[in-house]
Amino acid sequence: MNGKTVDLFPGGNTSKGFYSFYRYILGQEEARRIICIKGGPGTGKSSLMKKIGAYFNEKGYDIEYHHCSSDNNSLDGVVIKGLNIAILDGTAPHVVDPVNPGAVDEILNMGDCWNEEGFKKYRKNIIDTNKEIGKTFKRAYRFFAAAKAVHDDLSNYNSEALNPAKLNKLKEELKDKIFTTPIGGYGTERHLFATAFTPAGIVTFVEGIVSGYEKVYVLNGGPGTGKSDVLDFISKEALKRGLDVQFFHDPLIPERIEHIFIPELNTALITSNEINKIKFEGNQIYMDNLLNSYSISKNREEIKFDMEMFYELLNKGLKTIASAKALHDHLETYFIPNMDFDKINKVTEKVISKLLKYEEEYLKEKQL
Repeated sequence: MNGKTVDLFPGGNTSKGFYSFYRYILGQEEARRIICIKGGPGTGKSSLMKKIGAYFNEKGYDIEYHHCSSDNNSLDGVVIKGLNIAILDGTAPHVVDPVNPGAVDEILNMGDCWNEEGFKKYRKNIIDTNKEIGKTFKRAYRFFAAAKAVHDDLSNYNSEALNPAKLNKLKEELKDKIFTTPIGGYGTERHLFATAFTPAGIVTFVEGIVSGYEKVYVLNGGPGTGKSDVLDFISKEALKRGLDVQFFHDPLIPERIEHIFIPELNTALITSNEINKIKFEGNQIYMDNLLNSYSISKNREEIKFDMEMFYELLNKGLKTIASAKALHDHLETYFIPNMDFDKINKVTEKVISKLLKYEEEYLKEKQL
């Protein structure tokens, strides 16, 4: 029987550029093995990870698929839960190098599977295309930064209308509903993205992540309506009680939280917001009820202007990301003809054989 699968983003294209949470994919202390794959575009890194994920999923293991925000159909990592094994794309922009070589980490070089001579005539093309890709991403990030500036203005209108007493009352009510255990110890944190700006537009995996959670609270509202304050308050309360918390960050403003999950309580607090625009099932909380309606009404025209400008800039950034993906696809055409796919298949088989040995060790440990 197949195990469960979940899709995530370990990094994102944000208003602050590329933002990485790779260190949270699998910690060094808990990892049995972390394999860092090196190699250019089109060298089979994502395909290898997909094959290994599918293989161990069929064996009954739960699998995390960590997607690339610059190509959401490709993988940046795969985690085999239970075995505590991760395979990661270690190339730019999310460079991953061994932290504890041999003890935990190792490098898998896909460059061993290419014909180096075949690249010589494409040297200048590869260098020029890489430069163009870098420039295009920087342009997209400028559009996202401009969208964030407008977003800040929009947030100010809402935050000025927010009733602090009502917000505090909501936080305390949620705390009483969610927690029964006293304060003691400190839980662990894990930070990733559930939503990302991709060449396919805004892609979110939160519906798959939240499926199976028994208690789901949905915070509905635009920027500045207090959603982040509620998430920050509840997450700190959970951590103070020794509960582990999974944080999913905002794709526009990466230091801000979009959703939190508390697995031990089977509880999730998720936001329906101006970016994901999803109407989730669960206990609905409407943050607009905390706003002064007169304050919102008198600024209605400016709020409308900001909202239109925000989406115009955001969509321009998304289109620019799609342009970068087209350049990346072109870059792959220089690599694919020079790859030895028989070698790649053999490398995949070799990696699976190695992981099966780790599985043997794991099963022996369970019996002890």
